[in-house]
Amino acid sequence: MYKNILVCLDGGPADTPILNAGLFLAQKCQATLHALTVQDILMLEGPLMYDISGAMAFIPQLNLLEETRKALQERSKNILAGFAKACDKAGVPHQESLAEGIIHKVILEKSELADLTILGRRGLNWELDKELLGSTTDRVVSKTRKPVLVVEREFNGIANPMLAYDGSPEAREALNVAAKLCSDLKLPLTVMFAGKDKEEAKKILGEAKQYLDAYPVVAKYDHVEGKSHNEVPAYAKTHRHDLLIMGARGHGPLVEFILGSTTEYALWSGNCHVLVDR
Repeated sequence: MYKNILVCLDGGPADTPILNAGLFLAQKCQATLHALTVQDILMLEGPLMYDISGAMAFIPQLNLLEETRKALQERSKNILAGFAKACDKAGVPHQESLAEGIIHKVILEKSELADLTILGRRGLNWELDKELLGSTTDRVVSKTRKPVLVVEREFNGIANPMLAYDGSPEAREALNVAAKLCSDLKLPLTVMFAGKDKEEAKKILGEAKQYLDAYPVVAKYDHVEGKSHNEVPAYAKTHRHDLLIMGARGHGPLVEFILGSTTEYALWSGNCHVLVDR
């Protein structure tokens, strides 16, 4: 299903689950794993750097910028070397890329040539400032045209996926992804619809069943009364789902709740990885 998978690494604590997810899917899908690390141009050329270099009169400004760039390059090379070593050990084909620019814009550009991009929910600076939680991930998920997998703090494989389905065009794309992914991984699938109208639920879940019947997937269908942005995360947590698959826009406030502002990241207490499809 996925033949080119992009993992975005920054040297933070999220790198381990991102890499584990990438290796897991690359092995299952016989894919090439591509690693990207980005040197933040805002860190190199932003106001803070100029303020620091201006204040430190004993170090010329250009020298400080150059030393900072060299240090970041060395750090990035070490990140990619560790990635390559892990891929070689796992027997996964791999490629590495080091870029400089505005982080989320570089990721968006590189993701155009990937079947799937894997990001961490929590960024490098999360422990320093909770308000920076997932800012890059937030921007990528909201702007990309390709599928994105957002992983939690630990990744131990995928065994119990669920699809949040509402019959929207985006949800139908996610249904296709769920069918192929569960077929490739030989996994069961729970299809869940949240809403008050029982007749609508019957129609929408019936549509999903008709589609999935053509695939070798053991599927379960469930209707929960209530608002999707409340019920879907609660359902995933209660039923111990380790992957939530969903369309990017069909659920309205649900996407914003799970993958929206930094505050909403912090509020959502689930331990479920989220695959958002366009």
